[in-house]
Amino acid sequence: MNIKKIAVSGLLATIVLCVRFFTCSSKQIQCLDVEEFEKLIITTKGEQLIDVCTKKEFEKCHIPKAKNIDFRSPDFREEIEKLDKTKPILVYCLSGVRSKLTASICKKAGFESIYELDSGLKEWTKAGKLTDYNV
Repeated sequence: MNIKKIAVSGLLATIVLCVRFFTCSSKQIQCLDVEEFEKLIITTKGEQLIDVCTKKEFEKCHIPKAKNIDFRSPDFREEIEKLDKTKPILVYCLSGVRSKLTASICKKAGFESIYELDSGLKEWTKAGKLTDYNV
């Protein structure tokens, strides 16, 4: 591994740790493990369950009843703004990075209750939870 790759991977790890610390340490934002996230989906009836994966990732696999709002799409913030800020928002992505960034965006946008699936869909499927697959 060359020095550039080591530096970039170290920088990315630092960014992820910083994002995790700042999003998960907020009273408005709660990072939940798989079991807690699933309980919240059930109790809120998944009203605002948001998958911020790309459309291609979403088509491969997602949590049932999730709405896809692609984090990388040009109208991402506009779509987030359309959601009800007084109702809880439950957000996840594939690994947890984009959902943490989304949680911060939602906080700045004025959402009252933000819940984020820590470690994302990879951890969800690893725990044996059901997903919708479109093969």
